[in-house]
Amino acid sequence: MKLLVVDHDRDMVEMMTGWLRTRGYEVHYAFTNQRARQVWLEKKPDVVIIDPESKNSDDPLAMCRELRDMHDALVLVAARPNGEDAESLYLENGADGFLAKPFLPRQILAHLRALSRRVRSTLVRNPATIITVGPIRVDALRHEVSVNGKMVRLTPTESRLLHLLAANANDICTLEQITTHVWGFGASGDTCLVKTHIRHLRAKIEPVPSKPQFILTNPSVGYMLKRSVSECSFSVEESQSGEELSDSSLAIPALAL
Repeated sequence: MKLLVVDHDRDMVEMMTGWLRTRGYEVHYAFTNQRARQVWLEKKPDVVIIDPESKNSDDPLAMCRELRDMHDALVLVAARPNGEDAESLYLENGADGFLAKPFLPRQILAHLRALSRRVRSTLVRNPATIITVGPIRVDALRHEVSVNGKMVRLTPTESRLLHLLAANANDICTLEQITTHVWGFGASGDTCLVKTHIRHLRAKIEPVPSKPQFILTNPSVGYMLKRSVSECSFSVEESQSGEELSDSSLAIPALAL
């Protein structure tokens, strides 16, 4: 998921940006509304995290409504509550979520995971049957994939999964999106199914399956098929035990951001 953080508090922005990147998010930032406009149109974020109380000359939420006409994105307001009706006011004025400052890292993660379910509308669901991503060529009808010209047979389920990742190359497919598209059920689905089939795919297409180059894990969010090393903004590998990183595994205090 691609994020844009807009806030005049440079220390807070740098801290939050750095931490979110360790979680596998692609994060861009801006300290002014003018710069935010530029980044929004250039980077086309999925979610914009913004403090409407920032010291800017114009209305940030009005800017968000304007820019949504050119590139739709979800807006998460992160601000100090200004009265009992602050959250309702922001939501009524176009925000998709509200997070009260100060907040803990796990709280913003929870909001982002919730918003990621709404980003699913941008998922490419009916792509061409044959898709080429870098050295990988996926044929959904024949259930085949070739890597650097070497043909590999896939099971129908593996084919649907890899085809989905290829159609959305360089974008993260959430666990819910994958279970919905491949198996037909959503958040209640068994994510162990996804992990097992990802492992099988890596065994078939990765030069070194334990050190994946093509199919990357975004901890607690989902998976991404990258086009090339240079185009990918993060590289997150699963630990040897197969467990995903947890909040407590980070060498970062429980900061009130």
